[in-house]
Amino acid sequence: MPIERKSRQRDAILADLKSRYDHPTAKELYNSVRECIPNLSLGTLYRNLSQLEENGQIIRISDGTNDRFDANITPHAHFKCLSCGKLYDIVSIKNDSYGFSDENIGQIYGYSLMLYGNCKICCENRENIN
Repeated sequence: MPIERKSRQRDAILADLKSRYDHPTAKELYNSVRECIPNLSLGTLYRNLSQLEENGQIIRISDGTNDRFDANITPHAHFKCLSCGKLYDIVSIKNDSYGFSDENIGQIYGYSLMLYGNCKICCENRENIN
C-alpha cells in the first residue's frame, strides 16, 4: 500500500464531515468546505471522498436518490424520512454479531441497513395540519 501524502483539502473535508450529523451529499459538502477553501473544485472533492472511503475513514450511503457521506464508521443503521428527505442514524440497532447466525454465509464484516418512513417532526406536522 503506497504511503498517503498529507492533504489540506482532505483534512478539511474530513473535519467538516466529522462536525455534522446530517449525512450530506457531495454537493452539500462541497458548498460547506468551500467556505474555508474557496478554490476547492468539485473534482478534488470527489477524489478525496473516494480516498477517505477507501481508507475506511468515512462511509458512503445510498438513500435511493443520492449518495450521502458519514464520518461515523461504526456499524449502525439509517432512517430516511420520505417526507422531508432527512437521513438519521439509528444507533439502537448496533450489534457486534449483526443479528446473523447462518454458518453457510461465511465471515461478516459489516452491514448496511436503510429504513424508510416519516420522521417524528414530519408526523407531528401532519397531526397539527389535521
